[in-house]
Amino acid sequence: MPTWSRKRFEAIVLSLIAFASLVPLRMPVEHRITYVSELVCVLVLTIAAAWKPSRVQRVATLLLPVTPIAFAALARYITTPIAYEVTMLSVFGVAAIAMAVGGRGERWHALSLVSSGFLVLFAASISDHSYAVVYPLAWILVCVWHLVANHWERLDLAMPDQVTRTWTLRPGSVLVAAAVLAVGGFAVKDRFTESKHLTFGFMPTSGGSDWSDPAAKRGVGSGDAAIAAKDFAESFGAVDSELFLESQESTLFDMFNDLIGEPKKKKNKMERRQAMANQKIIPSHERAAKSEQGGGSFSTDRVPPEKHQHFDDANDPGIVQWDGPVGIRLAMHRYDAFDGIDWTQEKDLSEDELLRVDFGEDAWFFDPGRNDLIHQDPDKVQVGLLKAIKLGSNRLPVPMLTGGIHIKEVNRQDFFGIQSDGSFYMPGRDKVPPLTVVHIASEKLTEDEIREHLVPSETVIPCGIGEIADLAEQIVDDHDHPYDQLRALIGYLRSNGTLDRQAVSDSDLPISEFAGSTQGGSHLFATTAALLAREIGLQSRLVTGFYVRPSGFDVIAGHTSVRPDDVHVWAEIRLSDGRWFEVEPTPGYREPHYHPSLWLRCRQFVARQWPAITAGTVACFLAYVTRRIWIDWMLYLVWWLAPVLRPRRRLGLAMWTIERRAKLVGQRRPRGQNQRDWMEQLTRDDHGLQTACQQFCDAADRLFYGGNDDRVEKSSTRIVRLLNKQTISKITKEAAV
Repeated sequence: MPTWSRKRFEAIVLSLIAFASLVPLRMPVEHRITYVSELVCVLVLTIAAAWKPSRVQRVATLLLPVTPIAFAALARYITTPIAYEVTMLSVFGVAAIAMAVGGRGERWHALSLVSSGFLVLFAASISDHSYAVVYPLAWILVCVWHLVANHWERLDLAMPDQVTRTWTLRPGSVLVAAAVLAVGGFAVKDRFTESKHLTFGFMPTSGGSDWSDPAAKRGVGSGDAAIAAKDFAESFGAVDSELFLESQESTLFDMFNDLIGEPKKKKNKMERRQAMANQKIIPSHERAAKSEQGGGSFSTDRVPPEKHQHFDDANDPGIVQWDGPVGIRLAMHRYDAFDGIDWTQEKDLSEDELLRVDFGEDAWFFDPGRNDLIHQDPDKVQVGLLKAIKLGSNRLPVPMLTGGIHIKEVNRQDFFGIQSDGSFYMPGRDKVPPLTVVHIASEKLTEDEIREHLVPSETVIPCGIGEIADLAEQIVDDHDHPYDQLRALIGYLRSNGTLDRQAVSDSDLPISEFAGSTQGGSHLFATTAALLAREIGLQSRLVTGFYVRPSGFDVIAGHTSVRPDDVHVWAEIRLSDGRWFEVEPTPGYREPHYHPSLWLRCRQFVARQWPAITAGTVACFLAYVTRRIWIDWMLYLVWWLAPVLRPRRRLGLAMWTIERRAKLVGQRRPRGQNQRDWMEQLTRDDHGLQTACQQFCDAADRLFYGGNDDRVEKSSTRIVRLLNKQTISKITKEAAV
């Protein structure tokens, strides 16, 4: 039967680290409840298998490798299917755990060690997660500790006269290994070329690069494929056949009007209306997209939306399909001028000729003002795939800070352009052809950059709405930095507002009314956020587009389907270097996360917790100065509880207490000197102490070497009370004199 030992414990720890390395691969794409349940089940079986030898232990050891298979079958029938190759890796991981906890002998532990090492390195090599390298580093450090400890034990058994036990070798070896790994990591950073392994599409990272096709990095195709299915993008392949033939498919109806209502009619204009039979039925082939006809303005004053009945002949309501991060926004229109009701675009940001840059055989087209994205650190650039299904617009919905786009087999500059509001589009077309797959390169923004470049401008003119000005002054009163002020404004709207698309405004100034109630559609939240930002001197604009809902992610297809009810409105704020970053004021929508650097996190933590840090520093200093007092009191408390221990434990605790008290006054027992000689030398000048020392050592010899388990008399351990800290200090001074 397997027994507990340090080797077994360390093998279990290494196998658990290897199994945990699969979390970044599985957690984002699998059903959360199912996966957490699987982890809990594996943990429970591991504890049961590591318990005392019994039938339960054997059963738990046998059930461990079966658990991932059972949960994979359960997920396939109840929630979302789990990829077969991921299930295989999970089985490999729990098998390593089973060998570590249930294996009899060192061979099983060695096999578990090799298996867990392979798994943790393989999982890190196929993962796109930025912190995936932490798992192999942790595994290597624990493995170094494990190997050094085993080697030291062999030396200790072979040469007991020449080797003294110490705690400096193992920690020192681990620190040296950590330093070597850190130096090696910085030495090879950014020196690897494009990966060419696993090009047959068996596992993630099966070909492709960030600039060619991120879909291929998730185990799809050979590295050059793109999304090509029409209604359900489960198949992947080239889309160059009949790519730009004009389709007879109907244009998209006005999604914003259906979701948040029609703009109110202007009172000073004549209305002409033609009767329609059954106006609540909207055939998708008869109504043009009003929001795409010109797109010159966006009104915040709207009537409640009608609930229309749509025909059931459309088998896929998706507008676009997005293969990239979820919880983000895809912008379609931007507006920078507000007159109290309507948003319009005044500044001309159009570009007719984009900058062409070739990456291998692929032609990318960049915004001339954002060509710095080409030379960015690869960690700051992310590439997503967008497939048009029923978009009905020549504009391309793209994420924040998009700098370049690419379509396979297209190398003509006149196919792409930037409209006056800064949005990418395909000039000369009514809409992006269905099934067109667009690669979109955008920049990741950090909180450090925002704090550095977010500077109020004196040229920003406040909106002139009294309720907005009073609200801004009330919220930002306790904040100094513009970014902290902006976050306070957004946080107020998110925590105090209520999303209600059916809310009706009876006022001629809907924003003034919303500032008091904070209840309405996303267009009112976004408009209020943009106006509040202007009150603190920040340039802002309104953005309309789509929200990539996390719940819409399809784990089988590997993409998110964006539907008409995902239309959304948000705001963007301008930095001093010309870049615009988005803010999300509407409750219920995921906020954009701008990762702060470690240095910024430390500064923020110190700024928030400086009273606690100061008090902790003072407490640590006082604890160090008074360490002899409180450590001695702790030793006294520990010894006061000693009568409940067994005789062997009690004598061992007595010797440990004496050595610790001697160490406090600088009388540490020399290495290699046994306890009896040291204690007799320490008490040689005091007859009473010498007698107590003799009784203690004799009792210990009888108990440990005599083979009996006699009761330890109280007089045998009175040396602990006699050799307290003050007594040891006193006899040390007398011996020195």
